[in-house]
Formats: sequence, structure tokens, C-alpha cells
Amino acid sequence: MDHFFIKRKRNSEVKYTEACSSSSVESGIVNSDNIEKNTDSNLQTSTSFEPHFKKKKVSARRYNEDYLKYGFIKCEKPFENDRPQCVICNNILANESLKPSKLKRHLETQHAELIDKPLEYFQRKKKDIKLSTQFLSCSTAVSEKALLSSYLVAYRVAKEKIANTAAEKIILPACLDMVRTIFDDKSADKLKTIPNDNTVSLRICTIAEHLETMLITRLQSGIDFAIQLDESTDIGSCTTLLVYVRYAWQDDFLEDFLCFLNLTSHLSGLDIFTELERHIVGQYKLNWKNCKGITSDGTATMTGKHSRVIKKLLEVTNNGAVWNHCFIHREGLASREIPQNLMEVLKNAVKVVNFIKGSSLNSRLLETFCSEIGTNHTHLLYHTKIRWLSQGKILSRVYELRKEIHFFLIEKKSHLASIFEDDTWVTKLAYLTDIFSILNELSLKLQGKNSDVFQHVERIQGFRKTLLLWQVRLKSNRPSYYMFPRFLQHIEENIINENILKEIKLEILLHLTSLSQTFNHFFPEEKFETLRENSWVKDPFAFRNPASIIELNLVPEEENELLQLSSSYTLKNDYETLSLSAFWMKVKEDFPLLSRKSVLLLLPFTTTSLCELGFSILTQLKTKERNGLNCAAAMRVALSSCVPDWNELMNRQAHPS
Repeated sequence: MDHFFIKRKRNSEVKYTEACSSSSVESGIVNSDNIEKNTDSNLQTSTSFEPHFKKKKVSARRYNEDYLKYGFIKCEKPFENDRPQCVICNNILANESLKPSKLKRHLETQHAELIDKPLEYFQRKKKDIKLSTQFLSCSTAVSEKALLSSYLVAYRVAKEKIANTAAEKIILPACLDMVRTIFDDKSADKLKTIPNDNTVSLRICTIAEHLETMLITRLQSGIDFAIQLDESTDIGSCTTLLVYVRYAWQDDFLEDFLCFLNLTSHLSGLDIFTELERHIVGQYKLNWKNCKGITSDGTATMTGKHSRVIKKLLEVTNNGAVWNHCFIHREGLASREIPQNLMEVLKNAVKVVNFIKGSSLNSRLLETFCSEIGTNHTHLLYHTKIRWLSQGKILSRVYELRKEIHFFLIEKKSHLASIFEDDTWVTKLAYLTDIFSILNELSLKLQGKNSDVFQHVERIQGFRKTLLLWQVRLKSNRPSYYMFPRFLQHIEENIINENILKEIKLEILLHLTSLSQTFNHFFPEEKFETLRENSWVKDPFAFRNPASIIELNLVPEEENELLQLSSSYTLKNDYETLSLSAFWMKVKEDFPLLSRKSVLLLLPFTTTSLCELGFSILTQLKTKERNGLNCAAAMRVALSSCVPDWNELMNRQAHPS
């Protein structure tokens, strides 16, 4: 009897479990009435043999297909079974609302305009909801990856400065071909969810806004910063002002693109300052008192007595900022001083280039001629005053192709062929090629990121001393021309009259003397007095002797810090491995006075090379075919040194493609 009771008990538990399961899962074969009847009978059987089980009352209402005429379907979301969902507004109501009266009331109050719609209308809405639910449930991971891919593609397009249509016309088709070849068509179809070029443009704008917010948030924290600014005109004849910023962040200085301003062509200096003030203070909420350095060129637009942009900027900083005239611009101005005889050589070289490059036929013929005889170069270069390296490059190319150009000009019966028959002219051309190549090397050394004022001053002073050394060499009884390799090779390979060579030597000496004077004018010694007084910033370990520290005119607290710093062998290893700015940032906790003083001295820019780089990028983005393009967003992504936070960008709503 006990065995029979246990067996009946287990059978009842199984039936009870099956009944509970069937009551919560809708079956396509058994209707809701049969389920409720079976559940009630099973519950009665169970309780007759298991008195300690309480009878569970089932009060949940069931969905009926007739409810669709009120615009409601059964919710298909997990844990939302037997709850009505409106096919119009997608609202999910409680289970207690599964009554015709309540469903009809929702339709009449929320969607009164749809009361007279036929059943077929709600059936179509039902299909749309089911399709969208099915798509979202199976493609969530794919859509997230497609979104991230969209951002990465847009980021790469902006960094490479190419047209946004490249994503649709080149990148995506190429990826489809590769994936289809290596994997299969199904995998390739997933790539088609990556947005088109319109969305690439939107992604670039989103990334640019994100990078701008990241930069401004750092600057708004109250840290010191310095700016460099320059203005130019793009292909569309629009005046553009670029501003870069350098600031101390974490363990070193960072340089980044701050803003891109489109100016009207007839703005005065005050208008330029007002526009800059509107962005820096009005939009970015930065404090000019934190600006410790301003660098620009010396043009009248920035420093003229009628413009006074720099003067206004220094006033709003309470004269707490230092203005630096761009070292490269000053070097270019100093290099323009050329004696008249040498200037005629340069002008004739430019005339030759213009004669050949001014005609497409002449340019092609020279290219064909140079290719046939196997020269290293087949093209000449234009000379432009605003390009720093232009003179050296044009002269170098003309000198290297002098024989080929001579033959070509003879064939074209040009009077310019006669200048290449003049040995004196060619000898002077060799010298000009050498000296401007040397000046180009100096200009290149002054360019680049994260360079400090000590490095640039040392290079300028070194070049000035080199000019003096060359003058002494030429004034000696046995002059040496080792510093001018092309000139030396030319006079060794060709027979030059001694009198003519002496005249050329005097002209070279006059040119070197003129260069020394102009460099002294544009780089006066008194401008570097502050650097000499703070020479300990360049090498603090050179002042280990207390007597040498006293001569630096430091306050007692600074003297004590410098003495302790110069005695540390551990920090000396850091000094030898880190950049100068990174070293002083690292010791700011232990030596705050010296670190603060050093940072303020090193923070200002010395050149506007970053702005020139920005203008070069602008010419790549804003071409003749795209002269109406707004390049602000693309410029920021292409030039920013910040790295986007992809997780934050992924949290933004994806643009529907």
C-alpha cells in the first residue's frame, strides 16, 4: 500500500509540473480553454494525494487573437508573456488590461484617428513589429560592430585627408572583395551594414566634437597653456586663422590643434582679436590669464601698428604672456638679403624655370629629354617667396640639370641659353645652390614638434658663429671653400680665371657678411638674456658647486632646491633619458619652485611650423573641386593629437543609414 501511495504521489508531481509548464507556455495545438481545464483537473488530482500542497489560484488573463482589432498583439519580449502591446505606439500594458473594454479605451483615447481602420491595417502593423523585433534580437552584436567599424573608417579617412566618398567607393568594395574571397558571401554581407559616405561625414563631425570636448575639458581645468597662430588664404580665397595650443598634461607637454576660424577678407586687427576672443573665452570658456605664451609671424596683420592683434592679446593676459616672433620666419627674412650680382643669378634661374614650366609642351619635352639621357630628375620646381625651402630647391634642381637645360634652350632657340655658357654665372649658381641648401637645413632643424627654445637658440647661435668662421676662412691668404661642396667641385673640375675667382670670392664674402648682419638684427643678443640667466633649466646638474648656484640670482628657496636636485644621481639618469619638458614635469612634486619656473620658460612656442603644417593639410582637403567644403571637423580629426574614446562614441545613437 505504501509503495502504491508513493508511486501515485510521484505521478501526481509530474502531472503537476507539466500542468504548470503548459499554463505558462502557449501551444499551437492545444487551445487556452483545454489548458485551463487540464490544469484544474491535475491540480485536483495532486491535492487529493498530497494534502500539504496548497492549491494555486491561476488568475492571469490570456491573449485572444480577436484583440488585434483593437490594435494589440501579444508581447513577445522575455518575461513579458500575456501582456498586450500596442502595434501603434509599442506601449506594453499590464496583464490586467487584457479586457476588450480596456483595450478599446486605449485605442479611442490614444489613437482616436485609427478607430475606423480595418483589421488588415493592424495585421500589417503586427508584421512590421515582429520583423523589427526579430532583426534587433539577432543583429545587436553585428550592428554594434558595424557602428564601431563606421567610426574607425571615418577616423582613418579623416587622418589620411581623403574624400569621404572613398569609404563607399574604395574601402567598402575592397573589404567586400577580400572577405568574399577569403571567407564567404554571408560574411561579406555583414559589411554592407557599415554606413555610406553621408554617414562618414557625420561620423567625422562626431569624432571632431568629441576630440574638441576632450581638449577643452583639459584646458578648462586651469592649467597653463601657450598658443601659436597664423593666417592664410585657401583655394577658395577664404581667409583662415589657425590656432595651436601647447599645455602641460600629466608627465609632459602636449601640442594640439585648438581652433579653425574662417575670417572675412577685410577684417581689421581688432576684428580678428574679437573673433579669437569669441572662441577662446566665449565658446571654450578659457581664461586668458592661463595663457603664458603667444607665437606668430611678424606680418603687419599680426604686429602692425594699425592691427595690434598681438598687443591686444598681451593686454588680456595682463602681460603675463611672452610673445615670440617665429624663428623660421625670422630666418627666412634674414636669408633674403642678397648682393645685387648674386640676386641677378637667382632671377635668371627663375626666368629659366618660368620659361620651361610656363609651357606644358616645354615641360613635357624637357621631361622626355631628361628621361632619355637618364638623369636623376626630370622636372623643375617653381620658386615661391612664401615657401621657406623654395630657393634652395629650385637652385639645386637647375644646377643639377644645367647641361640638359642648356641643350634644351638651344633647341628652343631661347636667349636664356647664353647664361649657361657663362662660366662665371654657373660658378655663382653653384655657390647659391650650396648656401641656400645650408639655409634649408637650418630651417628644417627649426621645425618639428616638442622642440624647446634652448635648442632653437643654440642652432641660431651656432649658425652665426659658423658664418663668422667662413668669413675668416675666405679672408685668409689661402681661402678654403670646403663648406660649399658644389662650388668647390665646380672650380676644381673647370678652369676658372683667378681674377674672376677673386671677384666671386669677394661677392661670397660680401654675402656672408650681409647674412651675419641680418641674423644679428633678427636674433639680437638681448632677446636671449632671459635664457642666459636661466641656463640652469637647460642643465641643472652643471651647477653642483654652491658658488656657481649663488651667481644665478635665485631666491634662497630656489637655490636650496637646485642644490638638492643637482646632487641626485637618480634624477640625472632621468634627465639623460627624458625630454627637457618631461624632466621638469616629473620633478614638480619634489622641486615645485624650479619646476614651475622651468615650465613657464619652456611652454611658449618658438615657431609657427604647426600652423604651416595645418595649412598644408588644408590644401589637401580643400581642393579646386571641393573649394566650398567646410573643413573644420576634418581638420580637427586630421591634426588632433588626442586619441578618441571609442567606448564613449559607441554610446551615442547610431545614425540610420
